[in-house]
Amino acid sequence: MTLDLSEDLETALLYSVLVDRNQIHAARSIVSPDDFTKTAEKMTGPRGRIFAALCDVVDAGGDHTDVTQLVSRLRECDELVKVGGLRAIARIIDVPRKTENAPTYARKVRELANRRRFEALLRQEMGKVGDHSQSLDSALDRVLNEAAALRSRSNGESLVSIYEAGLKVIDHVSGTTDTAGGVYSGIPAVDECFGIFGNGTLTTIAARTSIGKSGLCLQIANHIALTSGRVLYFSLEMAAIELAFRCLGNASGVCSQQIANRAIEPEDRALLVEALKRYEDAGLMIDDSPYQTHGSIATSAKRMQADGGLDAVFVDHIGLVTLPTGPRRWEAMADVSRSMKRLAKEVDVPVFIACQINRQGDGQGKGRPKDDEGESRPRLSHLADSASIEADSDNVLILHRDRPSDSTTTFGFEKVRNGQTGHRRMRMDLPSTWFVDVDAPTRQQAKPHEEFLGYDTGFNGASNGSF
Repeated sequence: MTLDLSEDLETALLYSVLVDRNQIHAARSIVSPDDFTKTAEKMTGPRGRIFAALCDVVDAGGDHTDVTQLVSRLRECDELVKVGGLRAIARIIDVPRKTENAPTYARKVRELANRRRFEALLRQEMGKVGDHSQSLDSALDRVLNEAAALRSRSNGESLVSIYEAGLKVIDHVSGTTDTAGGVYSGIPAVDECFGIFGNGTLTTIAARTSIGKSGLCLQIANHIALTSGRVLYFSLEMAAIELAFRCLGNASGVCSQQIANRAIEPEDRALLVEALKRYEDAGLMIDDSPYQTHGSIATSAKRMQADGGLDAVFVDHIGLVTLPTGPRRWEAMADVSRSMKRLAKEVDVPVFIACQINRQGDGQGKGRPKDDEGESRPRLSHLADSASIEADSDNVLILHRDRPSDSTTTFGFEKVRNGQTGHRRMRMDLPSTWFVDVDAPTRQQAKPHEEFLGYDTGFNGASNGSF
C-alpha cells in the first residue's frame, strides 16, 4: 500500500463523479469522506473535503458537475484553501479517466482505507502490550471486536435487488440450496409454530423462576448439536456438569436428579456410558463462566465461528450478563439486548436468550387480564429489565404455569416473525427434563412391544423432541 496509489484512486473517483453526474450515487453507496486519505494531523484530507462538498451540493438539490457550485460550497465552508484552491480542482479534471469505473475506484478506495485502519489498530494495540493494568482478555476482546467491525465495513454494500432475493426464495422452496439457513428446535409443537429459526434472528425464551426456560434452551441446543450443528451455550447460572446431568439423563432414560445424587444402579451407569457415546462428536460447547459481558459473548461467538463454524448461540440468561457501571439497569439491559440482535446479524446464526418475567407477570394470575380462554398468562410487557428485549426479538416464547406444581406448562408463542401467535399445552417427559406435547405418551406408555425390544426403536432420547 502506498500513498501514491491512494492519491491516484481518489483522484480517479473524484474525476468520475465530477464529469458524470450519475456516478455520485454509486460512489456514495460505497465510500464516505472519511475513507479518503487523512492529513498528518489525522484530519480529513483535501480529496475527502472535495468529496464531502460534492455530497453537500447533491443533498442541497444542486448540480455537483457544475464546478462553480462546488467552489461556492467550499468557500461557504471555508475549505477552498484547505483543498489546494482552484488549481487542485483543475488538476483533478485535467487527467481523463473512465467514469464508468467509478464503483471500482470507490471499492478500492474503501479497501485502502480499511487497510490503513487495520494498520493503525495494530500499532495502537502493540503500544499497549506492556500495559499490565488491563487484562489480556479485555485487550483481546477489543482487538477482535474492532477487527470484526472492519470486516463488516469491508464486506461491501448490503443492497440487493428484490429479483436477486426472489431467486434465493425459489432455491429455498425447491430445496436445491440452504439459502435461508437456520435451525429447528426438534420439538414438534415449537417447530409447527416458529418453523425454522433463521440465521440472524433473535429468539427470547421467557418464564419466571423454575418453570423450565433453561431446560427448554438446553433441549433445543441439545437437538441442534446432535443433528450435526455447532452450538455455543453460555450458562451463567448452571455449571456445565449440571447441563450434562440433563443431557445424559434424557439420552439414557435415567433420572437426572438420581444422576446428580449418585443414586443409580449398575445398569443405569451402563446406560449413561452408552448415552455418552452419542455426544462424542456433538458440537455443543458450554461456557459456564458467570462473568460475561455482551462484548465477551460476541467475541467468543466470533472466535468459534472462525474456528470450525457456528450454527446457534444460547445465553442463559440475559439478566445475569455483567452490566457496565453508570447507566441505569434498564438502559444497560437495552444495550445488551441490542448487542444480541447485532451479534445474530454479524455471525449470521440464530441467537437464543433466556429471560425472566417481571413482578407484574410473576403474580400467578393476580391482576393480569384474561385471554379468550379465560386464563391469565404473562404477556410481552412482562419481560423483565427492558422493553427493548421485546422490540429486538424476532420471536418470543413465554412459558407459564399458574403454580409450579402444575403438571402442564403453557407455551405462549407471543411474537412470531414468520408465523402465527398462539398457545400450546406441554409437559415434561419425566424422568427427563425435556418438554413434549401434553398428549404425547410417557416413556412408560411408549415402551415397545416385547418382540421389538432388541431393535433401535428411537426411544430413550430420540432427537424428534418427543422422547
